[in-house]
Amino acid sequence: MNPFVVKLTGRILKITSNLEYPVQILEIILKYNITVNMIDDKVGLKAITDSVKVNKELRKNESLEIETKLEDISEVSIIYRDAMMVRRFDISL
Repeated sequence: MNPFVVKLTGRILKITSNLEYPVQILEIILKYNITVNMIDDKVGLKAITDSVKVNKELRKNESLEIETKLEDISEVSIIYRDAMMVRRFDISL
């Protein structure tokens, strides 16, 4: 079971905790894949990232919503602290 459920609806990213204990969400890292025009007139794919500082506690089944800059998110990384250590959860959308 994943520690979080992540859903993207338009530009709203909703993160819901599946963990049995409260966690502190520290940061959300969003990875976007965008299409760019190259120098040689070819079309390429470029990955850009955006970091959102959160610092909010989530308990089981509680959610956090973030408005994103773009809708084309390819990956979300959630940096969070539980009782023992800082952890990272990566999920592809």
